[in-house]
Formats: sequence, structure tokens, C-alpha cells
Amino acid sequence: MKKALDKKKMIIIAVVLVVIIGIVIALLLRKNSISATSMRVLRYEGTVNMEEDGILKTIRENLRLKSGNVLETEQQSLVSIGLDDTKVVTLDEMSSANFTQSGKNLNLNLQKGSLYFDVQKPLAADENFDIATSTMIVGIRGTSGWVSVEGDHESLILGDGHVHVIATNPVTGETKEIDVNPRQRLNVYLYNDRDVDSVVFELEDITERQLPEFVLNVLRNDMALLDRVCEATGWDKNWILGTTDGTEVTDPEPATDPEPVSEPEPEPAEPDHEHVYTSEVTKPATCSNPGEMTYTCECGDSYTEEIPATGKHTYNSTVTTQATCAVPGVMTYTCSVCGDTYTEVIPATGEHDFQGGDCQHPMICTVCGAEGPMGQHQMATIHCNAETHTEHILDPSIPGNTMWYIDVEVVDKPERDETLCLICGYRP
Repeated sequence: MKKALDKKKMIIIAVVLVVIIGIVIALLLRKNSISATSMRVLRYEGTVNMEEDGILKTIRENLRLKSGNVLETEQQSLVSIGLDDTKVVTLDEMSSANFTQSGKNLNLNLQKGSLYFDVQKPLAADENFDIATSTMIVGIRGTSGWVSVEGDHESLILGDGHVHVIATNPVTGETKEIDVNPRQRLNVYLYNDRDVDSVVFELEDITERQLPEFVLNVLRNDMALLDRVCEATGWDKNWILGTTDGTEVTDPEPATDPEPVSEPEPEPAEPDHEHVYTSEVTKPATCSNPGEMTYTCECGDSYTEEIPATGKHTYNSTVTTQATCAVPGVMTYTCSVCGDTYTEVIPATGEHDFQGGDCQHPMICTVCGAEGPMGQHQMATIHCNAETHTEHILDPSIPGNTMWYIDVEVVDKPERDETLCLICGYRP
């Protein structure tokens, strides 16, 4: 009887051990899956809003983010996002950004404000991480730095590593590229009134005293990052920490990740799925307004990308002021899409509208009053009676008459029709 009980006890113990080992393995696998493939909130201060599919959601530490989520910070607020175990992005106050992820391709779109990115390990050959603004795309491989969007002014400061920047003017379509190295600040300027050099780079070396306060705070709170940046740039570590009197700086205790927040119901592990997206233009770009390209996977996941405005207007021409012989006209061109207009001068024709005048007076231009050539004869056909004269001759009926005279009517011109100018009497 005792042996049977001992055997039964051993079986129960073995089963319990198997269950415990299975639970431990599942937890380890889940933890590794989250850290390796998911974006999550590391910490936040103040008021941070998160939008998912147009719906506002409550934010908390260790919250997992999905592709397409939008984060927005208010005044005196910030949020740090762990993109994976080696990539951290911190949004400054009054900033907005959204994250999209497809396989090993990660894109962060900064709409306003500024952020600090810290990629502690160089990316693998098949990985991509881009930070995009309305103007530039910053290709990140393994580096740290600051990106800012303030209205039309966009800039970048590099702490360590190396980045390649592609900037595009959405109006002219011109694209330029540049490489940026540690301790350099890049400013991007756009000029929409010209097609060549409509994108201008301003690249300069800066000191630690020119760093924004947000960047200084990020460096002061991460000694490992601070050491790496100061080594790459030569910036004064003591000045950044505020100990310029020569006092030796003692590194604080290394930061540790916050304890995981227990959740009532853990999310089930998502099955591995390789997204295959098909693209569709859901909003065509016009001359002045950007369009939208939507990428959709058969599983229902989707994201959008902006199509830059074409900058190519469709103009229709209209004569708004007719040109005359002496005064230029105006041709107005109007874009049928956005209403943009410009004008061109129509040269004066130089062709007068001469009217009036006659054989003794010049013709006059009815538009400008200029004198032209002489007018035409006013020709007419008139009926003329016969022209005669009377001659006093000796009467031929009396032979040898030397005394008696008679009047004889002599015809000079017979009755006739004649053509002549009624003004000057000219006869052709």
C-alpha cells in the first residue's frame, strides 16, 4: 500500500514539474517575441495621446504599438518608444509622429516637433529604418541624433555614426542628397520660385553649446549614450552635465527597464505572418496638393504614404485685354485645378484701322488717331450737254458778199457722259 502511494506521489510531482517547465518556456518565448518584434512604450511624462485607426487610446508604460499608430505629445510632455531592443526614439513636447512597420522595414514619419533617435547597434543588411519628414528622408543604419520640423524649417543634428539624407521639394520635384557626419547640423531650405536649386542644404559643425535643451536632457539621462556621442563629436561631457568647474563626473546607476505591468489578460502571441502589400492610389496628387498611396495586405493590415504634389499646372489661356495698333494686350493663363494664374503681354499689332479721307485729306486711324495715306478720289459719272460757240461770218448764200453777216453756231463738244472726281475735278 505504501509503495502504491509513493508511486502515485511521484507521478503527481512529475506532472507538476512538466507543467511548470512548460509555463516558464512559454513566458520566455513570449518575452523574446515582444522584445524582438514589437514596438512598445518605455516611459512617458505629461500628456501623450495615441491614435489607432482614428480612435484615441489610453497610453501606459510597456504598451505595445501597432503599425500605423500615431503618437502626439502636449506641452511639457515626452514619450520614449522602444522600436526593439537596440532602437529607442524619444518625442519632445508638442510633437507628432506615426510609425509603420513591414517586415524588417521600419518607417517613422515626423509631422511636427522634434525627436531624438538612438540606434545602438548597426542594422543588418536586410534591415531598413528611415525617419521621414515632409521634405527629407534620413536613412538610419546605427547612429544617434535629432530631427526637427518647425513649420517650413527642417533640420538634423548627428551625434554619432553616419546618415544619408535625401531631400525633395514637393512643389518643383527636385531631389538632392547629402551625407552627414557627427557634430554636424543640416538645415534644409526650399525655394518654390525656381526649378534649379529649389532645394538648398546648409551644413555646419556645431559645439555642445549650440545643442537644443531637449537634446541636452536626453544625453544627461543616458550616460552610455552621452559617452558614445562625446567620443564621436569631441563635445565637452562636463559642460553638457553642467559641471564645468572641473569636478569629476560620476556616472549614475545604469537605467533599467521598468517592471512589466501586469495585465488581466495577456495578449495571445500573434502568429508569424509576412505581409504582402498591394498598392493603390486612393487620392491622386495634383499640381498643388499631395495625394495618397494606400498599401493593403490580404490580412487586412494597411498603411498609407504621401504622393508629392506634381507641381505641374494645367493652364487655360484667355485674352483679357485685346492688343491694338499702338497698345499691347494681356493674355491671362489660369490653372483649371488650383486657380493659379499668371499673365503675358500681347505685343501691339502695329496695324492701324484707317478710315475716311479723300483726294485732298489723309485717312485717320479710328483707334489711335494716326494719319494714314491720302484718301481716294470721289469719282462720279455726269451727263454733259453739247458745248457750242457762235461765230459771225459773211453770209455764204450771197455770192461775193462783203457786207452782210450772219451768226453760225459751231459745236465744240457733242452731248456726252463724263467721269470725274467730284472734289477736285480730276478726269481719268
